[in-house]
Amino acid sequence: MNKLEKIEQNYKFSYPKLYKQLFEAEMLDWGKFGKDWYATYFEKMKQNPPLLFWANDFELIDFSELTEEVTALIEALKDPDDYRNAKPEFQFVPFAQTGGGDLYVFQFDEQNGEDVPITLLPHDMEEATILAKNLQDFIFRMLLKAVVEIDEYSRIAENDFEFNRVNILRTHKPYLTEKQFEILSEIYRRELFDYTYKVPNGREYTAKGLVSRDELEKILQQEIGFEKLNYEFVYMG
Repeated sequence: MNKLEKIEQNYKFSYPKLYKQLFEAEMLDWGKFGKDWYATYFEKMKQNPPLLFWANDFELIDFSELTEEVTALIEALKDPDDYRNAKPEFQFVPFAQTGGGDLYVFQFDEQNGEDVPITLLPHDMEEATILAKNLQDFIFRMLLKAVVEIDEYSRIAENDFEFNRVNILRTHKPYLTEKQFEILSEIYRRELFDYTYKVPNGREYTAKGLVSRDELEKILQQEIGFEKLNYEFVYMG
């Protein structure tokens, strides 16, 4: 019994087929996190980027302790005394997190056939946001977001932007639709350009990227749009 099967057996659910494919292809393994991670794993990951390695503010759960970490997070979300406790009607299974501790989860209570939505659970806010109707669309979304702003905080630009953007498309192609890959390929071949955008308070900012924020939103609505895209709801109990 592998790591995923142990979690499935304990909590009586089945991971999406695509997630299992990623598991079998070792795309969920970022190496053992710790002080020696960079020296031990970085060059290997750079050559063959695992799942969303260059995505902004995304970190897979430690693969070496996957069963234990996922189990602990599921139990924390069910614990009424935990600061992240979720309402009992929700069925969340974490698979990644942001640098600040927000969780990316499969939301099984919203499952529709083979589609299990991907939802972001902030650790310090009551409202969660549905980001995609399934894992494939989530990967597409995150690869687009990775090139919206290329600056000192952009992970994909670390060391060698040209090299990184070619390699991440190569390793992720099997997990995208043909059209999604074509869209990403066209965008990833572009030259960096400057654009401006406004935030809700009306302030205007300038950014540099391969796709603007406005174009990003247009693509997301056209290509992965569904009734609950970007839907926000109170998840905490």
